[in-house]
Amino acid sequence: MIVVFPCILTVLRPMDKNIKSDQKPFFKNITDTIPFGLLLVNPEYDIEYRNNQFAHIFGYDYPKSLSLSQWLDTCFPDHDFRKQARGILFHEIPYTQTEGKRTYTASIVTHQGREKLVSFTSLKLESSSFLIICNDVTEERKREADLQHTQIMEAGRSMACGVAHEFNNILMGIQGYVSLMLIDTLPAHDHYTKLKAIEEQIKCGSNLTEQLLERARDGRIEFKTLELNGFIAGLAAVIRRARNDIHITEQYSTYVWAVEADVTILEQGFRSIFAAAAGILPAHGTLLLKTDNDVLAGSSALRHAIKPGPYVRVSLSMPEACMNESLSHRLFSPAVLQDADCPDGIDLSFACGIIKGHEGMIEVESDPASGSAIHVYLPASSKTPHKKKPEYAATKTRTESETVLLVDDEKVITHVTSAMLSALGYDVIIASGGEEAVSLYQKCGDHIDLVIMDIVMPGMGGGEAIDLIRAINPSVKVILCSGYSMSGAVNAIMEKGVRHFLKKPFTLQEVSRKITEVMTAE
Repeated sequence: MIVVFPCILTVLRPMDKNIKSDQKPFFKNITDTIPFGLLLVNPEYDIEYRNNQFAHIFGYDYPKSLSLSQWLDTCFPDHDFRKQARGILFHEIPYTQTEGKRTYTASIVTHQGREKLVSFTSLKLESSSFLIICNDVTEERKREADLQHTQIMEAGRSMACGVAHEFNNILMGIQGYVSLMLIDTLPAHDHYTKLKAIEEQIKCGSNLTEQLLERARDGRIEFKTLELNGFIAGLAAVIRRARNDIHITEQYSTYVWAVEADVTILEQGFRSIFAAAAGILPAHGTLLLKTDNDVLAGSSALRHAIKPGPYVRVSLSMPEACMNESLSHRLFSPAVLQDADCPDGIDLSFACGIIKGHEGMIEVESDPASGSAIHVYLPASSKTPHKKKPEYAATKTRTESETVLLVDDEKVITHVTSAMLSALGYDVIIASGGEEAVSLYQKCGDHIDLVIMDIVMPGMGGGEAIDLIRAINPSVKVILCSGYSMSGAVNAIMEKGVRHFLKKPFTLQEVSRKITEVMTAE
């Protein structure tokens, strides 16, 4: 804009009182083509001229007369801010120019009451008049703010992925040591139940980490076909171990339909529902879990703003608990958490959002005679849930020893995983990175039966290392191992022909099953 100033001054100087009248339209046409607003103010602070762009920026009808005081009053409604702006525009900027200009950016109010961000450059002319150049930077600053927000979000995603990766490594270390302790612990031992409970907590932590990673990857939600009986039974087992003051009975329909769900998110929703039910129950109360199929007619579905059709209903019945009408209505408001008359933890607003995201609904019933119940409706799916592969035994009986090349940059991972593999009867060679793994395979690849490769490592990553190892032996058996469940990096490697993936943290049984699956594959 600096190089434009001399041109503007050249144009404005002829617009003097002595200018010939037939020249004024010519110079006016020039200034009206300039892509920013011009305001010429005389030494008495009266407006002598303004161009069309100025009228457009501030929302004035061009032919309408406008005094300087009207302009200041309208654009700067606040008295103190108006006084400050006047001082900056007419007394500070013109006398403190750097390299020909100094700019002041302010939030202004247009004639129509709309807020805009405008940059002002004020120049004191030879005639003691002031030239104020105005540029609407609202959209430009909005784009800058959007870009900054995007950069912040990307930085947040990167940080979330890094934290999740480190957290999964910590969980893997804990899980590995628990698995090793379980080898020498009989089910009748008091510590066996406690160790299994730790495994469940590790699984919960891993699921939360997976959810964090999903949100970090642009909030992608992955729906899978799910059979609810096993899903609810698994949650009930966790709740039963955590809350021995609650008696849980289960009654599941044999032929319950499948549903489509993001398992990680749905689990968080049901945990919140279980927590609400526990808050409603009296001490040592009974919680009855039921699943059944239901078909919602048009009237019932419309009342809850969902589609009519087949649904799977999960019911949490509490025969010994009765809620008053006020509490049952406030269950869906987060404000209930701060209500002194409401038991802690009774809040279904979070769960309600998750269930609605799955196109379902939550319904609450309460009656003095029959107690209270929370009913969760999820749309039925026509698909068949994916069945788990048959589990292999966690121990092996072989006449010959097999060798595994274990590749991971975390010492705690290689230490505990090698101990697990040794407990299963495998010989283990450890590499702390991709370069070392390739070097070891070049030296003793003939004696290596399987490679378990981490993906995210400093230096040479798992993908590049696998490519180089497969160049040495195209038929090498590989298991990808990462805390990133089927992420872009995992999928990219698997598309090249690597078919087996093991997610951290894994148990002794899980790694045993996966190895047996790989070694017996054709």
